[in-house]
Amino acid sequence: MIAKQAQGSGSLAKARQALCGNSADIHYASKLWPVFRALISGALDSMRAVLGEALDQVLSVIDEHVHVWFTQVLQLTPATQARSQ
Repeated sequence: MIAKQAQGSGSLAKARQALCGNSADIHYASKLWPVFRALISGALDSMRAVLGEALDQVLSVIDEHVHVWFTQVLQLTPATQARSQ
């Protein structure tokens, strides 16, 4: 019985650690997104002659998809988002 409890607590601790580690990774990714966005924007800006006005639309779509993804993954509410900005 004690061995089973010890095993269960180890599994719980591992699950908690994995969850916290995943949250930290996602939070770190959210902090890095502006850097990646700047890189993407710079790369696409060099193609402005080809893309024309579509460039702004492409960046807008990328921003929207990233925003939705972070909102879902981090389970952000409007109040949480306002505090993080």
